[in-house]
Amino acid sequence: MLPPLSTQLYHYSSQLHHSQTLIRSRSSCSTLLLSPRGSVETEMADRVRDLASKKAAVIFTKSSCFMCHSIKSLFYELGASPAIHELDQDLSGREMEWALRGLGCNPSVPAVFIGGRYVGSARDVISLHVDGTLKQMLIDARAIWF
Repeated sequence: MLPPLSTQLYHYSSQLHHSQTLIRSRSSCSTLLLSPRGSVETEMADRVRDLASKKAAVIFTKSSCFMCHSIKSLFYELGASPAIHELDQDLSGREMEWALRGLGCNPSVPAVFIGGRYVGSARDVISLHVDGTLKQMLIDARAIWF
């Protein structure tokens, strides 16, 4: 049987270089610095930013989220073919979800990025669609052509 997580973290952190420390506990998720330059959370936030900038339109979703499905359908109806990242199907999905929250995505899914910039959640995207801004944003980011 493994010792409690707090004991494991203490022993692990005591073995790390002096500049590496236990930095914060957020509910049941503790984060350790992996290197002097950043934490697991920071590295995952960098990965999210990288994924968000690889295509003109990117949506982080969960397969069980009905609003995620609605937003994906809206993009397809507008003629966009966004990159879809299903967090519940990704091995590091939970960490990516925390990174999205850390980047200001609340709720964490759906998190929509257009042209590498965070646009918002379902409510924000629907508002942009209703006022006609969403289609122009997709055109400007070259996610759709007209």
